[in-house]
Amino acid sequence: MLDLFLDRSRGFLGGAAAAALVALAALMPAAAQGASLHVEFPQSVETTVVQGQSSAFTLQLQAFGATRCAATTAPLRVDSFYSVDAVGDVASGLPGDMPITTDALRGNSDNCSIKNPVLVPLTATAAIDTPVGDYNTLIRYGKGGDGGVDLDGPPLTIHVVAPARLEQPLVQPVLTPPDVLVLDVHEPAPQPTLGKTVLLTPVKGKVTFRVPGEATQGVLDPTVVPNGTAIDASAGVVKVTVARDSSGALDSADAWGGGFKASQARGRPAVTTFTLTGGVAAAAGRGATAARASTKRSLWVNGKGNFRTRGKRASAIVRGTYWLTEETTAGTRVSVRRGLVAVRDFVRKRTVLVGRGQSYTAKPRRAVIRRVPAFTGSIRPS
Repeated sequence: MLDLFLDRSRGFLGGAAAAALVALAALMPAAAQGASLHVEFPQSVETTVVQGQSSAFTLQLQAFGATRCAATTAPLRVDSFYSVDAVGDVASGLPGDMPITTDALRGNSDNCSIKNPVLVPLTATAAIDTPVGDYNTLIRYGKGGDGGVDLDGPPLTIHVVAPARLEQPLVQPVLTPPDVLVLDVHEPAPQPTLGKTVLLTPVKGKVTFRVPGEATQGVLDPTVVPNGTAIDASAGVVKVTVARDSSGALDSADAWGGGFKASQARGRPAVTTFTLTGGVAAAAGRGATAARASTKRSLWVNGKGNFRTRGKRASAIVRGTYWLTEETTAGTRVSVRRGLVAVRDFVRKRTVLVGRGQSYTAKPRRAVIRRVPAFTGSIRPS
């Protein structure tokens, strides 16, 4: 069992320690006597990310106490991913266990100290059209599981900067027999085509995709794929970039926590739909075990533009930024963390606006059971 609480009392902490956020966790490892794990967060965290790109950074902690000598993680979960959308709102997700390395043995039992500092790997990303500037949020942490990742850690500042301009160098021609001019030519970055293709860019973790009729591949570099491509982001984050219109402007959205098919319509506006699937393995029908492992249908999306998620009984088109679409036993549920989402209920044929902190479930229509009236008369013999 893990009990977490955040001490916000400056008078109790005093001095420089009062400016730090301190989490105290009671750690009860199975192979050790009851021990305490004290985790001290830094005063603040900063990182820099280029528009349309991602950057890895670390959260440096101080952990005091004891744990099993063979332990590699502590029972503390930290959101490892922070996404800034086109209007500057920040979403977080992908909670991961706090990694630790054990140090000196404490006593004669299987208790070891934790080696400091503890480095937690994090990732930040920004939309391609996020305005240059500083964006503030909080590192999120907690027990995980039923306890959630629902506590506020230290402040995080994400500095979004523009891509560095490549100055045209003075090219010195290199003449080789028979006087061939050799120049350094850079290939242009891949671009999506309006209504036909989307651009997938890896952000964090493992993301795979499968073009219809082809084998499953990993998203290792920016890759342009056709409409209808199945994408599995259940173990990672992918940035989906599309052409906004014929002007060449681009929109992007970060997606994680499930599998989906991406398609952009050719209408006006050109809406890009993420249709929930059970992941690439289940969509391909390859192996019962793999299919069962990928059948959960859910998807987190953080973006701004003409993006829509589609489930079995409802779709949600973004009017805001950050939302979850998932299939549950009760129906298709849309939960909004930030902004405003228009949910289309296919069953009741109505549109509902769902705001921050709210959710809506499109439920299946109840079957009408027609009861046959009980026979109350008598049967006369013929």
